[in-house]
Amino acid sequence: MTGEIFSMERFSIHDGPGVRTSIFFKGCPLHCIWCHNPESHERGPVLQYLEKECVGCAGCVSACPSGVHSFINGEHRMDRGKCTGCGQCCLACPGDALRIRGKACTAEEVLQVIGKDRPYYGEEGGVTLSGGEPLLQPDFAAEILKLCKEKGIGTCVETAGDVSQKAFLKVLADTDLFLYDYKLDTQEQMDRYTGGSLKRIRENLELLAEHGKKVVLRCPIIPGINDTREHLKAIAELADRLSIADTELMPYHGYGEDKWRQIGKEYVLSGLPNMEKETADICRRQLAGLRAGCHEKGREV
Repeated sequence: MTGEIFSMERFSIHDGPGVRTSIFFKGCPLHCIWCHNPESHERGPVLQYLEKECVGCAGCVSACPSGVHSFINGEHRMDRGKCTGCGQCCLACPGDALRIRGKACTAEEVLQVIGKDRPYYGEEGGVTLSGGEPLLQPDFAAEILKLCKEKGIGTCVETAGDVSQKAFLKVLADTDLFLYDYKLDTQEQMDRYTGGSLKRIRENLELLAEHGKKVVLRCPIIPGINDTREHLKAIAELADRLSIADTELMPYHGYGEDKWRQIGKEYVLSGLPNMEKETADICRRQLAGLRAGCHEKGREV
């Protein structure tokens, strides 16, 4: 079974419990304007250019068979529409300024990397499929998860939920934990900031609840977009209705901004400061209070 990934991060501590190996899949149905992995949006290889690493040797110009690269008055320019992702320019670059993000690999090749990290997982760690959206490649994801479970390795899927229910059903049995991104609570906001179907995202979350799957509701908080009491209240009510014990607020950071430029895309939130820890803590306390209120209301009923 072959699929498409753009990164395998070893010894990860941010994508589920314990020490994990995170596998980042290519392709995503959403295009969140704050995304820190923009290279994941489309399937297929993406050329990344790190300007600070370029030594101006122009080796890429002669190496590229498609005429992507040129130097004009010492400035490196690229016609990205011509790029086939062959990687010849990357091989010719002495400064590692050019990289291809995205490659095909088999589930067995992924398991070889996972096997190197297994001694460090302990009781809590394991493998996380992330992206992009791993469930856009449900058969590939299901095969990796199945192989992991056969070896007694804990499994986790991070998803935004905007895929078919059929995709979820393929991975349910072999997934221990779902990290479920819940970004916005109106379709109008989705259309403006992320794309995708809020209805389908909610339906798939309900599907996981119906099957008794363990879910952590992960909610990015973006200043000026969803950092409101109304949004936190919607999160609390959703988690209470579906008996989701764990919610995690993920304060905005702009660490992915450089990557947008490096793959030739505009980052529309450029200049937006990272959310301060104090502000994030206030949001977390508000959410905790709202969740407690929902719980008490449910007990009264």
